Amino acid sequence: MSKIKEIISQEKANLNIHEYAFMKSNTVIFSDEVRGLCEKNVCGMYGTSWACPPAVGSVEECKNRCTDFENAFMFTSLAKLKKKYDTVEWRETRLVHELITEQVARIFRDEFREALILSTEGCNLCPKCTYPEKLCRYPNRMFPATESFGIMVIEQAPLCNIKYNNGANSITYFSMVFF
Repeated sequence: MSKIKEIISQEKANLNIHEYAFMKSNTVIFSDEVRGLCEKNVCGMYGTSWACPPAVGSVEECKNRCTDFENAFMFTSLAKLKKKYDTVEWRETRLVHELITEQVARIFRDEFREALILSTEGCNLCPKCTYPEKLCRYPNRMFPATESFGIMVIEQAPLCNIKYNNGANSITYFSMVFF
């Protein structure tokens, strides 16, 4: 693991990673409470994507998939917003975070035979997801939502010395890699 830590440390600025932490996968906090938000369809993605419930499986199944890996890596990107409630700007900055996540995914996949990549708010690669009729068109680029796996990011972040909230007019996006 020291090699991947060295690579991330060297590439942090190039990748536009704001903060990051390595941890053991069995220390990650999972909660059915987070999945409850998915089931209430708070973001509108429930049942519409391979990256979201119910397609990702139960919280217990997701937890088992994650803890099959020994280690985890959490990272954030930070966007400063012109207007606090500009949803167009939120979407644009989220797309930037997804590009960062793709770059991080390549690093981990170059170093490890397998890695599970989780990101934000479901997938938006295709105009219309193939779920549930057909398999995902881009399974190596589709990153399930961290929260869809039941990961309690709001509690996990401070345990990793990562800020969940970086102040007014900013938005912090989280991704995780299990390896």
